[in-house]
Amino acid sequence: MSAEMTMTNASDEAARWYARRHAAAPTTAEQAAFEAWRNGSAANAEAWAATEATHDALGGLAALPEMTALRSAARRPVPPWFASWRIAASVAALVAGAAGTYSLISHRAPTTTAPAVAAVAHYRTAIGEQRIVALADGTRMTLNTDSQIDVPAWQSERRIRLLRGEGYFEVAKDKSHPFVVETGAGDVVAVGTAFAVRKAGRGFSVALAEGKVRVTIPAIAEPAVLTPGERLAYDGVAVKRETSGAGEATTWLAGNLTFRDTVLGDAIAEMNRYSPRKIVLDDPAAAHRKLTGVFRTGDVATFVAAVTAYGMARIEREDAAEIRLKGA
Repeated sequence: MSAEMTMTNASDEAARWYARRHAAAPTTAEQAAFEAWRNGSAANAEAWAATEATHDALGGLAALPEMTALRSAARRPVPPWFASWRIAASVAALVAGAAGTYSLISHRAPTTTAPAVAAVAHYRTAIGEQRIVALADGTRMTLNTDSQIDVPAWQSERRIRLLRGEGYFEVAKDKSHPFVVETGAGDVVAVGTAFAVRKAGRGFSVALAEGKVRVTIPAIAEPAVLTPGERLAYDGVAVKRETSGAGEATTWLAGNLTFRDTVLGDAIAEMNRYSPRKIVLDDPAAAHRKLTGVFRTGDVATFVAAVTAYGMARIEREDAAEIRLKGA
């Protein structure tokens, strides 16, 4: 077995141990089993250290001067938490072989007074797929799983339409021509920044990585101006604003999903976005239990293993199309 394969397996085991240890307090037997695994090889110890570093990156590391310098030197701007996450993940090989297909499409168009496109361009991703699109003005869009974005002809504004799913936008600076993401429930306006927008039900959410964006919602009187690290969610009725929610909302860029005291029903819905094999939970009481952990996008098997290992639910039946759970 190659060293790369050994580290990949150790990284997978470290992720499972992390999920198990943070879903509930470990028993004496579980603690002993964990210590035996971690001390069993250098690869295991290194993988565990890298996994812990990954989770630390979601917090205080983002503000360190070294991270600021690294982000400034990077060719492509990324969120502070994503830069830290990527460093830790590369050590542990957490993002190697992550679920999903990545591709790069160049969207070229004639240049007019504003960066322009000749006609409406349509971009879509399948379930589990992610796609990077380079626009004519230098903006880069990363489409998440099961998403659709239209780019109509540009005039005084660089306007795109998010019709389904989620996109991450690294916007080329152009003060004369704001970059606008339409969601149908409101607009997100930026000049030069990096942010994610997700369309959900009658509303949408925005997670800001860098710069500043203005969120306008017709049903809400005053627009909201977000600063880096903030996340705003609108469900069609009310607005919820979090000062530090953007980091966890964008870990999908590294091929991971982060849950922190997330109700099981919501965590299952999020996992299902990335996999054609669906998880079904037929138990309202179990659906409200809280889950904390980090999982690979599309890896429903590991997710279900963690849920069942801690008695949150049990497998009733499974086949190629779905895994049906019941309350334990």
